[in-house]
Amino acid sequence: MSSVAALPRVLLDTLRAEVRTASWFAALGEPLTDGDRSDATAYAQALGFASVEIGQARDWPDAERLLKAPDWTPAWWDREEALRRSLLADAEARYPEAALWSALTDLTTDAGDLVHGKAATAAARLGNAAPASIHVAAGAASQAIYQLALARLAGQPASPPASPFESKFRLYAAGHWPLGILGSRLVLF
Repeated sequence: MSSVAALPRVLLDTLRAEVRTASWFAALGEPLTDGDRSDATAYAQALGFASVEIGQARDWPDAERLLKAPDWTPAWWDREEALRRSLLADAEARYPEAALWSALTDLTTDAGDLVHGKAATAAARLGNAAPASIHVAAGAASQAIYQLALARLAGQPASPPASPFESKFRLYAAGHWPLGILGSRLVLF
């Protein structure tokens, strides 16, 4: 008897619904709420950054400047990537590979179109965004959806101690864009 299971359609359909109803980029430049700060802290802590400050980009030019800053903390990216690879291996062990990759591709392709439109709308609303930044924002959001799908397909819990990808997605769903960790600050836009 094989230990490989069919893809959980209910899980994927639930995630698709969450993606469609999220407030992608709607709160860029807006003050952070207590919930935003809580999700940002949970995200950083789940990645092993226990004592980061929460910073914020004011507008598109500020976000663009921060994204190009030389003091990015590479450990943040490395930890996300290590977790992503581990979750992918777990998901590949649980589900038929072709079905898994097809489902992930379909999900991120559909979501990519949606989030690109939302990023473009936010850029038009706030103004002063470089066209390339819209693509970067949409790509980052699509990556967050992919990471969350992997976490859920691998069986990671949605509540504490949750995958950092749950908290990261909640930040996007609330309308913010987590830019990353610079020095000792997790910066949101």
